[in-house]
Amino acid sequence: MTVLMPRTGIGTVDEPTDPHLDGIVELLRQCIPAECAGLTPYHAATFAAFLGAAVAPPSALRTVVLRCVRDSSRVRAVADWRVLGGRLFLNGIAVAAGQRGRGWGGLLLDDGYDLARQLGCADLALDVSLGNPLARRLYQRRGFTDESYAQWTEVRLDGVAPDPTVRLLDWPSFAAHHSAYGFGDLRIGSANGTTSVRVVGASLRLPADAPGPGLAAALAEVVPTTRCYRIGPTVEGGTTDGFARFARMSRPVELRG
Repeated sequence: MTVLMPRTGIGTVDEPTDPHLDGIVELLRQCIPAECAGLTPYHAATFAAFLGAAVAPPSALRTVVLRCVRDSSRVRAVADWRVLGGRLFLNGIAVAAGQRGRGWGGLLLDDGYDLARQLGCADLALDVSLGNPLARRLYQRRGFTDESYAQWTEVRLDGVAPDPTVRLLDWPSFAAHHSAYGFGDLRIGSANGTTSVRVVGASLRLPADAPGPGLAAALAEVVPTTRCYRIGPTVEGGTTDGFARFARMSRPVELRG
């Protein structure tokens, strides 16, 4: 991987024992809408340990790239980038209170574009809440356009019988990951085929094409569950029963010849 020449004031988190990791996690939690609190890996109690493990490999082998504006005492702004094949995905971006309005968010987005070019990624992508018009306008000014829309919808388990065909296909590795980092993806087999369920603490996230709540009810017998929801497609202006709605936005990257 080409060594990234940082923009002024922006650096990469390279050490698993970086003293700012806990502060970075606290900052990233602020970019999650209030209605989604507790449902993303950022909210896992030991997510800082996951980030430490993620930045441990040599830079050329990582799929997580943390770019920060910081000084010796604090992190002013952070962007959590994920390399997903030929796409560079902005998993989260946040600016500390008292630092907003200084252009840090735009600077980190421009920095991500430089990073994508150097990694050979064809585009940048991100998810933004439809209830956050200020963020959407920032992304639009940086060349991002809407690609698709998704909604998060509650799945009720009261009185639901567990699906008897459910089998846990990778329980040992999931249990180890969940124990270490507070979240994990559990691969499930059933009469309806194979799918994956994201578990964060005691919440379950079902994919859009997962079978009915019987699958979640089966999981609730082995994974302590206080909340279950599903992410599925929607349209920008349509009515919804969901508690949160997001736009997937993307921006093409002009690669060097």
